[in-house]
Amino acid sequence: MIESDAHSDPAPEGVQADDDRRKQDRHIAMLRLAKIKTESGEGWGFIKNLSATGMMIEVHPDFELSNDVSALLTEEQELTGTVRWRKNALAGVEFHEPIDVSKVLAKPNETKVGRIARLPRIEMQHPINLYQGSKLIHADICDISPAGICVSTNFQFEIGKNLRLSVPDLLDISGTVRWQSGNRVGIIFSQRLPLDDIMVWLSTFYRTTKMETDELAALNKSGNDGATDRAADSLPYHIIGHDDLGKEILIDTMDSAAEALIQFKATSKFFYRVSIRNADNVELSIGTIVLRAFDEERAASKSQLS
Repeated sequence: MIESDAHSDPAPEGVQADDDRRKQDRHIAMLRLAKIKTESGEGWGFIKNLSATGMMIEVHPDFELSNDVSALLTEEQELTGTVRWRKNALAGVEFHEPIDVSKVLAKPNETKVGRIARLPRIEMQHPINLYQGSKLIHADICDISPAGICVSTNFQFEIGKNLRLSVPDLLDISGTVRWQSGNRVGIIFSQRLPLDDIMVWLSTFYRTTKMETDELAALNKSGNDGATDRAADSLPYHIIGHDDLGKEILIDTMDSAAEALIQFKATSKFFYRVSIRNADNVELSIGTIVLRAFDEERAASKSQLS
């Protein structure tokens, strides 16, 4: 359905049904960035070809696709269908209902409320550190795109202020406060984030961990039994590579959670699976390591100010 646009047996002339089928099966090669939404999470991908009945998409190899997926070209233009095949980064999707290809390819117009149509952002909850000069501000990501980010924080910003944004395992980013409404703050990046880098990060921390927001919050509650903290305190961290036959390879040993995350990201694409264990050989969740990396950064910031 997706892989071929050739027809070895043309339909007999005068048969309207076959003519309509050929029009539906005609594939148009393209490269259109879209937000890909599945049951397991959200991310970006490319629509590589399109017909009235389906599309071929390209996503990060680590991005998990459920049976049903949606591709959002803008906030109000969504294509939904069922995954029929997948090979590494490529996947074929059959639409639930035929679409009008000409409308999909048309130049985006203004939305119903008068705003210019834009690529939908990825909605998520993830802690982030903001720096206004030497001042550290804790916040949570609400949504993110390669061009900007929306965060939630109690801090009141001045519009136009320059900030430095820091997320473990995602390089420091500079940006400017564009707007603030209550606790929500819109920040535009000084430079667009490379799509591949942000997809690796999303795949690592938003999907492959399969951690719901309440699970991540539970790890950060001060009233827990402390077992998670004790496990994360058992240094050093061992980064282990696993192949598809169950063989384990020690990649590196580190005393820093932030450094362990960087190594985790750098080596994940070379192994079937990568895990992080403590000195007691207990495997730690990525959520635990992320929170510990934030603790390290906050401690370092406090020591610089003291």
